[in-house]
Amino acid sequence: MLDIKRYQNPAVFEQLAIEYVVGALHGRARKRFEVLMATHFYLQATVEAYEHKFAHLVELLPDEKPSDQVWRNLEAHINANALSSKEKQTSWWHSLFNIKSYGLLASALILSMVMLFNPMTGSPIAYTAVLSSHTTHTAMAVTRISQADMNITIDMMKQPDIPDNMHLALWCHPKGGGKAVMMGTIAKSGETVIRIDKAEWKNFKNVGLLTVSLESKDSIAGDQPSGKVLLEGKLSSVHET
Repeated sequence: MLDIKRYQNPAVFEQLAIEYVVGALHGRARKRFEVLMATHFYLQATVEAYEHKFAHLVELLPDEKPSDQVWRNLEAHINANALSSKEKQTSWWHSLFNIKSYGLLASALILSMVMLFNPMTGSPIAYTAVLSSHTTHTAMAVTRISQADMNITIDMMKQPDIPDNMHLALWCHPKGGGKAVMMGTIAKSGETVIRIDKAEWKNFKNVGLLTVSLESKDSIAGDQPSGKVLLEGKLSSVHET
């Protein structure tokens, strides 16, 4: 019997929703979540919200001609949908990850999919990272850096509690350690866009880690976060094929 009270806890169902969207929820756990999602609107709404937040990462995938097996999988899925009203409620994201699930890894799985279809050859065209809580390891933000528009875009998925005299700062840390660079301040909710120049874009090849720290609004940026580090995530590159 399902423990519905457990799935009413935001700390539980939001993490499950993220894992469901990126394809990290498998087997019986995925089926249990789908059963609950079919009868509880808040679960479905949470999944749809994270589908929207992660959608831009799919756009980083290069154009690729589907194999015959992919078409057979699509046809089989469409036929199955026609026979099952339950599967009719499955989102297009679910279909996508069912087809490509062989290449996905458990943590930051959607980034692994981008890397799977973008072998590390040629020059990077984008960088991306999932920023997780430094203490609970819960995914809280998605960051992408694009050469096409020369922007750093940070989407906050969960809003941290921040005192009025503090703000969030985004830091880049070099792969080998050493001095960090503060790229700018970010909003505690929604989307923040930070412009970068050509020199900054070029330097991202040497960046291994992004962090978000809680800084005083009166503080002067140094070469390391002076406040508490709330979020962190490894930076992954997306290469042209």
